[in-house]
Amino acid sequence: MAVVNGYTTAESIQNALGLGTATLTPDTAEIEAVIGAVSRTIDDYCGRFFYSTPGTVLFTADDYLVAKLPGDWSAITSITIDETNSGTPSVVLSASTDYRPIKNLDFEGWPYTSIQITSYGGHSLPVGITEGVKIIGTRGWSSTPLAVQQAALLQSVRVHARRAVPFGVAGSPEGGIVRLLSRLDPDVELMLRPYRVGIATA
Repeated sequence: MAVVNGYTTAESIQNALGLGTATLTPDTAEIEAVIGAVSRTIDDYCGRFFYSTPGTVLFTADDYLVAKLPGDWSAITSITIDETNSGTPSVVLSASTDYRPIKNLDFEGWPYTSIQITSYGGHSLPVGITEGVKIIGTRGWSSTPLAVQQAALLQSVRVHARRAVPFGVAGSPEGGIVRLLSRLDPDVELMLRPYRVGIATA
């Protein structure tokens, strides 16, 4: 199966498992299935996704000057507002004079998560007007952070290893027993922590 919006590759996992990079049947197909499941688990854990996709989203503003965007945006094509409560946003804001997109500058490659209305523009956000703001652009991240890629690799290797461990326990009494927990690996959680919504967002 083809991996859609995966955060690591079958080749990387096969190398980590010592299997080489050649296509192995059925191992490669099973590894790709694991990558897909782990990648979506990372999305769920972080409350955001790390790939890019075109998007058009309507939302309701609750502040005249600042709006937290619905999700992450790697590029903003246009922002339109409904100034007259007509039910259709029709006034296009200028990115050069009316608003500024905001991102978390503490992390390189962070997407836009908010917009700030400028003091010298001619508009404000239509507070309380249902779906009075429309944003068009590219949702998500322009590239997957290295920490997320490494987290996906580590967790995928761990999940793949469970198929040879019927009860989630690996090792032996002589060499030590390791329980493969039904949760994210602690190192994976550590790598993903800065990217969880509500912890390090702008």
